[in-house]
Amino acid sequence: MAELKLGIEEKEEQKLQSLTTDIVVASDVSEEFSLPDYVSEIRKLLCVRAQVLPESKFISDSGNSSNLEFGGVVTYLVIYTDDEGSLCALPLTSNYETSTTLASHPTTVIINTEVDSVQPRVNAPRKLTIKTRLKSRIMGWEENEEKERIEGKSTADEMFMERNITEEKALGIRQISMQNIKASGSFDTQGEARLQPIWCDAKIITSDVKVQNNSVSVRGEITIKCICKSQEGIVTLTKTEPLAEEMEAQGAMIGDMARVSGRCVSLAISNEQSGDSEKLFYDLTSELEGELIRNTEVALTRDCYSTKNETDEQYKVIDLYSCIKAQNTSFTINESVKRKNNEINEIVDIICDPVCEKADFKNGKAILSGKLNLTVIGKKENDEEIEYLSENYEIPYKYACDTGKLMGDLIAMWDVALGNLNARYEGEKLLVNAEIYPSYEIMEKQKCQILDTLVINKDKEIKKEASCVRVYFPKDGDTLWEIAKKYHTTVVALKEKNNLNESSLNGVKSVIV
Repeated sequence: MAELKLGIEEKEEQKLQSLTTDIVVASDVSEEFSLPDYVSEIRKLLCVRAQVLPESKFISDSGNSSNLEFGGVVTYLVIYTDDEGSLCALPLTSNYETSTTLASHPTTVIINTEVDSVQPRVNAPRKLTIKTRLKSRIMGWEENEEKERIEGKSTADEMFMERNITEEKALGIRQISMQNIKASGSFDTQGEARLQPIWCDAKIITSDVKVQNNSVSVRGEITIKCICKSQEGIVTLTKTEPLAEEMEAQGAMIGDMARVSGRCVSLAISNEQSGDSEKLFYDLTSELEGELIRNTEVALTRDCYSTKNETDEQYKVIDLYSCIKAQNTSFTINESVKRKNNEINEIVDIICDPVCEKADFKNGKAILSGKLNLTVIGKKENDEEIEYLSENYEIPYKYACDTGKLMGDLIAMWDVALGNLNARYEGEKLLVNAEIYPSYEIMEKQKCQILDTLVINKDKEIKKEASCVRVYFPKDGDTLWEIAKKYHTTVVALKEKNNLNESSLNGVKSVIV
């Protein structure tokens, strides 16, 4: 992992990070599962939820390019009914591995993998095939050394070198190592006894992220949900715990920016009987990861010449990146969609995963566009018979945030998490209220012309007549720097000769050179 070092002391040699890779790679995961003997057979499949747990990445050099290999685990929650019509759920997992070629040699690679689609098929009561399409956005940051080449310069020439140096913001970005969080506790069973867990879920919300010296402070909440079967029917238990973690980030300083997101790695629910009461306990492992971002001032030589000898200059254009905003925030979605299934009498649970698909920039705002992939698990109750049904909805959303920039080449990185979710039927409509927690970074890319090569012509020394007085009549757009370079003098000398306090030529009719 490259160190985050952007403080530049020597003006002739500096390291700048540039975005050399920003691609989306699609991959497919397909596996046939055999249900274990201790679970019921599948009569009707209601829903398969898929989530990605990235685990590894490896970059190898391949000449002018790099090979990137990455992978992890796809976790599934299969919700179905058995031969007796009872609601059942089964967790499954598949490993995934993906490789691609990068057209550069990045020192920092950030990968965000999401589930694009899930296609389950029941082959037999105990046979299930799941095909999953994954989409991975890969952003590669390469550290390049920008070094001026000045030929023919000796130590004695330094006093005759004139530089036009400007301070510009440059971006440094690196990943913060993953950090595991473990939590355990019990649910308030609301007076219900002998509850049988069917499935469970956990959401990790990071609402406040602050950078400290050598660490990142993360605040938010963890919500654990468990769907249970009781003698009276289906019961939903929830437990919310505060999230307060310090993530190690060596080299971090107050004033840096950071973006952190979390995900559930594993969640186990267990029963414990004590006397006449029964409790449900949970053991949760979750994971935090993010990026540390720093803008620092770097000194760039825009122009250079000698007052003693004639010079030949060559320039080049580089991409200079800076972060203009990094934030964890939230917004609410209130939508109504046409109901698909009028047979559902009661909503049992809602399976929902928010997806952010793209960012557009317009009129000083970044507009994040995405959708809620929502599955309603409900029941139809008639003549003392209960049948469980499901229906799928896709609810688009947009969220606008200020960038502070009306123009420019802007780039966004993001992640979204789901907070509280409520839905209910009202006539022919399904009303949805959802809290969405996006974490995002907005970066700006600017073209910057800098000095590449300067050749000092030692055999072409500039001859100056001491008694010669030259007068230059400025044109619109002229600067003291340009005049000084043209006549091989200095800006300081021009100010002294012309009694100028500033470098501006506003109102100046003539300049003695």
